[in-house]
Amino acid sequence: MPIKYLNGVAHFWSDVYDKVENEVEYGLNQVNKFIDEKVPSPIVNTLDAAADVAQKGYSSSPVGKLDEGAAVAGQNVTDATGVPALGMATGMLLGMVDGSPGITVKNGSIRTKFLTQDQFATQQPARVNQVRDQLDEANTIIRNIEEANPGVSSKELSLKNKEYKAAKKVQKNKAAQVSSEESNVLAPSPGREQAYPPSKPRAKEMKTADLARRGTIEALELHHKLPKGISAGFFNRVRDFIKDGTASNKDLERLAKKAQKAGMEAGDIEQNMLPMSKKPHNQFHTEMRAQGSNQFPGANLEIKKGELTKRLRNVKNMKDLESLWDEFLADDGKYIYQTAEVWEELDALIKSIQQ
Repeated sequence: MPIKYLNGVAHFWSDVYDKVENEVEYGLNQVNKFIDEKVPSPIVNTLDAAADVAQKGYSSSPVGKLDEGAAVAGQNVTDATGVPALGMATGMLLGMVDGSPGITVKNGSIRTKFLTQDQFATQQPARVNQVRDQLDEANTIIRNIEEANPGVSSKELSLKNKEYKAAKKVQKNKAAQVSSEESNVLAPSPGREQAYPPSKPRAKEMKTADLARRGTIEALELHHKLPKGISAGFFNRVRDFIKDGTASNKDLERLAKKAQKAGMEAGDIEQNMLPMSKKPHNQFHTEMRAQGSNQFPGANLEIKKGELTKRLRNVKNMKDLESLWDEFLADDGKYIYQTAEVWEELDALIKSIQQ
């Protein structure tokens, strides 16, 4: 059987493979035609950039990196557009060369293949930097407009200036997403899928299942039982030590695994996500912020990320930071996490007694 090279990868070839090659080429042409005719140019630019990244990864590891890049690109386009079919097309367009689209489809939803911990740790810094840059851009737009309109309230600017209103929305969403990405240290795995933001397939499944359990039709929000702002604050301090050369990614992973051993998960993993009704969700955060912290005297139990970041600057080495993390997991963190799990039921019970 002859050997034929397809995009630099050696394959044993046959007449059957020639037919398959023709079908693949036709399929890719159809996808390209669809993109040229139907997809807005900003998304085309996203696809082009993703293709460049995937191709560079491919050249360093012919099959695995391209497949990996296709999976990530497909998920990124799904998240950006809210159109799983377009994400699937992206993955197929970038990853079809080895016969695998780089993504799987379950119940009509796009899912990326699971990465190893090393692969995830290599990619995650870029994802963190990307959302930080997006937040910085929104902050800059808001600041420039406010400086150009002295004395005008934020509410009034939102009503009169579409660019300002849009930037405020991006600011809110990206601020939350930054903390999420900073908290995502351990790679998702079977049974531990990423379930945030709400566009993730597992997030949608969790909401659907919870609505069926409740027997209601309502808009549910997703709550991080271990607050993402707090885990992000701790993990970012580890990243500071990594930059100084006094810590490594293994230290970062060890702290995340300690949360697991304590019965918790950090970041957007499904075990840390809890569907909640909006009003009880807001009441929970209000209550947690009204109580005091044992680990951070004078601060709220659910300490704000900015305040936590300031306090953690006084922690000068990895050993002391890890000790503080251990204390938090055993005390404040455990209380916040476990209270969240029973909050709605307790809230409903109290209200029924009061009636």
